[in-house]
Amino acid sequence: MTFSHRFLVVTVSLFTSLSAFAGDTTGIEDGANQAKNLARLNCGARIDRILPGGKIVTFAGGADSSSDPSTLLLDDSTMSCPLGLGDNVFVVTLPHVSVLQRFAFINRNAAAQGDFEVAVSNYRLGSTDPAWTSVQRVTPFDKERLINLPMLGVEARYVRLTFHVRKEGQLAALALYGIPTLENFARVHTVQAHTNYSLGTLTLVTHLADTLNFNYANQYAFGRVVYVSSSGPTSPSRMIDDDASTFFKFAPNDPKPTVVMALANRQKLHRVSALSGISDARVEVYLLDEVGDKPGDLTHARLVGSATTASDEDTIAINFEPQMARYVALRWIPKHQHQDPPVIAEVCAFGSVPLSVVDLGEQPDLFADAAKPGEGGQDFSNSLGTLANPPQVSPVSP
Repeated sequence: MTFSHRFLVVTVSLFTSLSAFAGDTTGIEDGANQAKNLARLNCGARIDRILPGGKIVTFAGGADSSSDPSTLLLDDSTMSCPLGLGDNVFVVTLPHVSVLQRFAFINRNAAAQGDFEVAVSNYRLGSTDPAWTSVQRVTPFDKERLINLPMLGVEARYVRLTFHVRKEGQLAALALYGIPTLENFARVHTVQAHTNYSLGTLTLVTHLADTLNFNYANQYAFGRVVYVSSSGPTSPSRMIDDDASTFFKFAPNDPKPTVVMALANRQKLHRVSALSGISDARVEVYLLDEVGDKPGDLTHARLVGSATTASDEDTIAINFEPQMARYVALRWIPKHQHQDPPVIAEVCAFGSVPLSVVDLGEQPDLFADAAKPGEGGQDFSNSLGTLANPPQVSPVSP
């Protein structure tokens, strides 16, 4: 997904209140999530949305990304996709059969009401095919903001997500966590994204649709948190683990919660976003080439954007003219002192990388035959190159 680089754009949207972060379901109090979210474009995943009547929406590609299901596979959890009344069906195609551990999503503003169910398959199936294997029966998500579902031991290449919506809303932060770990993924998949070659090839890209927003601040890109203005009981690495259910807590009396992230090397950035539990505040975003003995001193840093959130607004996304930087800093200046500790779930810093440069691994096949909406075509996805569902042949006597 790409964004306009011509003007400074600041968008502010509601994410959640502090109470939504109260239940951390990872079971790791101090550490960050180590499993990679496989439902990501940078993993080679794709998503199809099957509308009533069988129409398939894969990638809108227009200026309006609000209805584009591929926004759910970006690293930026501040972006969302609408959930309309009735049945909303999404099929996530992973590049190969994977072992899954957990499914999660955000019900933005806790507005949507209804039920959801999850089914999996190792082979391509039509959206209504009875051969799907159910791993989660119909489960309500009314008034819930963050949904976490353990899926230990589930193996799949295709994941069908069905939302039966009674009250419309927005779906965000779609996640299917599994093997490999963030560290292993970084070793295998991010080397090319950090090379001068990848930056040089940007000049050869003639269509913005041929680029991918790459989050250089994340652990899978060797990003690190090098400074926080105050310490809490959780690890700062939780802010860069691509998991909206893990979070970092500042000290309760921190007047200006600040975080500074180091990229693996200097990169050209154009967007910074954050999921936080800090509302009613001014948020400032800075870029730096180096940090001195006082990394919290942003006097000489480059201010590239700011936003002021209301009392019920605590998610920010700031676009700016592409600039080179090694460090990214965010500072929250609350209008009023909060009694609860300020928390941050995710902080991202994006640059554009050509799709041809990023190693997406095995390219997934199409979910459905365009001539028969909602129905699967021939599947040559297994390692032997044979049909996953071979035709039935009647025996013939010699």
